[in-house]
Amino acid sequence: MGDFEVLLSTCSTALLAIIVYNIITVLTFKDILRRFGLLKLTRRDFYECGFKPQSQRPIKVSIQFLLICVFFLLYDIELIFLFPFVSGFTFTGLYDILLLVLFFSVFLSSLNVDYERHALL
Repeated sequence: MGDFEVLLSTCSTALLAIIVYNIITVLTFKDILRRFGLLKLTRRDFYECGFKPQSQRPIKVSIQFLLICVFFLLYDIELIFLFPFVSGFTFTGLYDILLLVLFFSVFLSSLNVDYERHALL
């Protein structure tokens, strides 16, 4: 890859970042949010079949359920990192094998720590 391609990719990435930043900044103005009615307090109310409920009780979720959800997301994301290795399995070398062993050792050690703390039960 030459210098021009590196400069072009850097400039295009910076331009995309500036555009996304400006779009987010413009959309966060309260006047625009108020114009579309997104700041109304009635939008925060709970509704049951179109009627206002008699009492608004918060939904109680157990800590165990939240921990299982968080661990599921963490391990699911970690396993997604294995997709590039599986798709390019024919091009493995010593470096790739060492990275895979390091990845699985960190993955299994974190799973072991969670199991020992009884977070997965």
